[in-house]
Amino acid sequence: MPQHSNARLFVWFRILFNCRFYYPVFTILFLDLGLSIGEFAALNVVWALTSVVLEVPSGALADRYGRRPLVVAAGWLMVLEMAVLCLMQPGHHDLVLWLFVLNRVLSGAAEACASGADEALTYDSLPEAERTTLWPQIMARLSRGMALGFVVSSILGAVLYDAHSLTKALQFLGLDVTVPKSVSMKLPLLLCLGTAVGSLVVTLRMTEVRSPAPKIPLLQSIRETWVSILQTGGWMWRTKAAFALILFGVVFDSMIRLFLTVASNFYRLVGIEEGWYGVIGTGVSLLGLATAGLMETSARSMNARQNFTWLALMVFGGLMAAAHPQPGWAGIALVVPLFLSMRFLQFFLSHYLNEIVDSEQRATALSFRGLTINLAYGSLTLLFGWQTGWEAGHLNLSTDDPRVFAESLKLWPWWFAGTLVVAGGWMLLRRFKTPKKRSLNEV
Repeated sequence: MPQHSNARLFVWFRILFNCRFYYPVFTILFLDLGLSIGEFAALNVVWALTSVVLEVPSGALADRYGRRPLVVAAGWLMVLEMAVLCLMQPGHHDLVLWLFVLNRVLSGAAEACASGADEALTYDSLPEAERTTLWPQIMARLSRGMALGFVVSSILGAVLYDAHSLTKALQFLGLDVTVPKSVSMKLPLLLCLGTAVGSLVVTLRMTEVRSPAPKIPLLQSIRETWVSILQTGGWMWRTKAAFALILFGVVFDSMIRLFLTVASNFYRLVGIEEGWYGVIGTGVSLLGLATAGLMETSARSMNARQNFTWLALMVFGGLMAAAHPQPGWAGIALVVPLFLSMRFLQFFLSHYLNEIVDSEQRATALSFRGLTINLAYGSLTLLFGWQTGWEAGHLNLSTDDPRVFAESLKLWPWWFAGTLVVAGGWMLLRRFKTPKKRSLNEV
């Protein structure tokens, strides 16, 4: 039946789309290709702006004309973005920079097309009476699959990227081969190109479950699409539960994702060699696999306010550990809560938001979630670039000096705590004119 096939394909699409072999070395890939931390931050802003511009219109188009075409478009865009990455050549700074700009635009567009549309297609494929029961189970299955996917991608990505480790592995197998750095850098990217093709094949097998919208003139279609966007945005602004989920999602996601983005830089800071990055990713993924059932239990036994409260404590503790890094593996162990917190956050946002949104506006509402968190992430990345520059000037050091990065981390837990207090105060002081569609346990 379509509901079962779409759910299975959704899990596979998310795994292939998100478990990327270059993630363990994401930051140092930019640096090793000749870019600076400032250029790295600016490129992530390009990604976020692209996603922001396309996020909500893509969701509205998915609600109106079908979710499957947008998911298929995401598959094609991922193939193109990975093909561009594979063209990178170290030592050609300007070419690398512009190829990265193109890659970030394609990646942001792919994220915008997938965000909201894939969830909406799958959620609406489920029997209506069973959605609230089946969806947490599907998300838990996805979490387990993602954990296993990250185990594979983390190990292979880190080992293949490190020319020394790869050479030693080949020599252990009896092959007298020395792998140059310029070749080993490309191997995780080529594997990602393969998974991109796999994700495209998966999207082509998905089934649309809603009737297509009637054909109307182009101008009328554009007008009605924007009317739909404004109506959904207005509903989310006026509805307390939806507004709270978006607001706190912004606060949590931007800070966690910024740390995950620069995680490989943190590994270097505490003295971990590149060859071990995959081991770290594997360990975190296995912990994610072990805690997948806890997500279902938390959603079933606690309300949203309780779940976000303990999650906030977990994130703050991880950020404090990053701000005061301990050398070696102790430093890594203390920031594990930050890695796990992203999994719980994504689960909670999906679970609670899908509960309160009507089917007709589901993809648009989920795209508003993507819009706001990507906008916040891009803004925070830009602030991080500015902060790094200021710290470097203050300490009279280069922006690439590890001491500059270490100094920057000290502000992060207090930024998170401050923005969380501001968000909580806003929710307490603001008056909502329309009733919530569902109580959501008073988010």
